Amino acid sequence: MKIKLRVDVLEKLQREKQWTDTELAKRMGISRSRLWRAKLPEDHTEYCSPGESLITGALLAFPEKSFDDLFFLDRMCS
Repeated sequence: MKIKLRVDVLEKLQREKQWTDTELAKRMGISRSRLWRAKLPEDHTEYCSPGESLITGALLAFPEKSFDDLFFLDRMCS
């Protein structure tokens, strides 16, 4: 299983708050480049799956949202 970011949900929340990527990253306690890499398509060479800091940061930036609102588990082929 792999944790994936619901990019569409995150970007919708970001637009509602009128936060730039810089502002959102600051509120999440991560770098802007880390946020940018997590938003990329998975097949992009710069893509980086969400890790502990991004997951924690997203939940802190949007305390009204649950893990399942912002992330999902994806089965990986073996």
